[in-house]
Amino acid sequence: MLEVLRSSVNTWECDQMGHLNVRHYLAHAHSGFAMLGLHCGLTPSRLRKRGARLRARDQHVRFHRELRPGTPFVLSAGVLKASVERLRVVEELRSGVELELATSIVSDVELTGAASAEPLEFSGDCVERALGLSTVLPDHAAARGLALDPARRPPLRQEMIDRGLTGAYLGPVLREDCDEHGRMLESAFMARVSDGIGHFFRSLRGGLRPAGIGGAALEYRYVFHQRLELGDVIEIRSGLKALGNKTLHVCHHIFDVESGGCVASSEAVAVSFDLETRKAIAIDDATREFMQSRLMPELGI
Repeated sequence: MLEVLRSSVNTWECDQMGHLNVRHYLAHAHSGFAMLGLHCGLTPSRLRKRGARLRARDQHVRFHRELRPGTPFVLSAGVLKASVERLRVVEELRSGVELELATSIVSDVELTGAASAEPLEFSGDCVERALGLSTVLPDHAAARGLALDPARRPPLRQEMIDRGLTGAYLGPVLREDCDEHGRMLESAFMARVSDGIGHFFRSLRGGLRPAGIGGAALEYRYVFHQRLELGDVIEIRSGLKALGNKTLHVCHHIFDVESGGCVASSEAVAVSFDLETRKAIAIDDATREFMQSRLMPELGI
């Protein structure tokens, strides 16, 4: 695959668990689109001239290994499918001295107007160049705990309130959430889910996590329905879909409060883990009983 990004994990990118926060995985994936696009003939100057931008419509992420502060990493990418409407891209983030697999990301990438976010077509030449970067989906990048079915009709905010989904993040789209045209970045959606997750777990556990216990995502899927703008007010409503021995399957819907429409939906498989041993821990019986009373197996993207 083509190397599209080289960097390192900054301390300020890490959260209270001491590892790279999930928002930055999507940010790095998006940064990788720039080099990939360049090799497909979508150079920065051509994109500026056309008033266009590469954006993800659907993303599936698997987290294979933690990334701690100071760790160097490289991101490589290849093309799984290409048409005038969309590119399907797989990216692998490898870290450390031995470049061990840390993350795999599969994205459906669109070309849109930079300011309008309206879909545009890839040129035939771009599609041909993209096919020259063809690869096959590695087994480790395939879905494991999530189904990648076609997205359902996006729900309305009031529907999710009526069904009892927990209110997580609530607030405006900030300048740091947006690109240069004031459109909310894909990574900012993940950021707001991360910022609101404590409210969800507080309602799910009847309190906060015990000292010494953290959380980590194993897998995520995002479907982006609309492109929000600077100043829009969003709310996230979250619900528990399923439980495993150690895992929780959680659904999040992100709403534009003004319109009540759903702008993005996501599902995640996550675990609690011991911050000292860095190992996932089983859900204890009392917590499981409390959580089971809140299961909503009909949830989904």
